[in-house]
Amino acid sequence: MRITANIPDNIGRVVKTFADNEKKSVSSVITDAVQNYVLLKKKRESGMKVLGLIGKARVSKDIHKDIETMRAESHDRY
Repeated sequence: MRITANIPDNIGRVVKTFADNEKKSVSSVITDAVQNYVLLKKKRESGMKVLGLIGKARVSKDIHKDIETMRAESHDRY
């Protein structure tokens, strides 16, 4: 999919330099960065859900299975 985005010139230069040093395309560097950003947001969201339950809910006997499911979902890639 093609997406057009405007970024500041200094960030564009950093991305291009990084891509050259890593021998990657700018597109792949930006794709990796966006994937990592989304993954981080999902992890934080899951963590906030857990923190919101502290003191409000009883712990299920299946808690370990539920946590593993949340971890697996937060690691899903596209």
